[in-house]
Amino acid sequence: MDCISHPGLNRLGPIQKTIAEANAWAALKPALGVDYSLIRADVEHDRALLYDFNHEFFAVLRSDRGAEGKELVIVGAAGHNSRPHIDQIFAFAKERGFWRVRAHTMHPEAMLRMSKHHGTVKGETVIYGVL
Repeated sequence: MDCISHPGLNRLGPIQKTIAEANAWAALKPALGVDYSLIRADVEHDRALLYDFNHEFFAVLRSDRGAEGKELVIVGAAGHNSRPHIDQIFAFAKERGFWRVRAHTMHPEAMLRMSKHHGTVKGETVIYGVL
C-alpha cells in the first residue's frame, strides 16, 4: 500500500486496540453506514489504512491501480475541521504520484464544497441492494 508515512497522516495500525482507534471507529461508523463491517475488515487485513488527523478527523484510505495509474481512495472520512485535513490528503496524493483522489461519500455536496479548489467534480452515484 502506498499510503504509509507522511507528516500529518498519523496511521492507526491494523488491529491496534487503543482509545484513539476506538474513537476513530466511533466517529466513522455513521459515515460508513452499512459498509462499516466490511471497511473495518479491510483495515484489519491491510487492504486499507485508518488515519487519525489530530484526533479530530479520521479517514480510511486505500490505493487502487487502474489504466490511468495509482488512485488514492478516501473510503470514508468523518470528524471536525475537515477541510484542512482533506487538503492534507490531496497534498499527500500529489506528492506520492497518485493521478487522482476518489472519495466514497454519503454527502457528495459537502465533499465537493470542501474540495472544489482541488478541481473535484461529482462522479458516479452508486445504488445497491443488500441481498
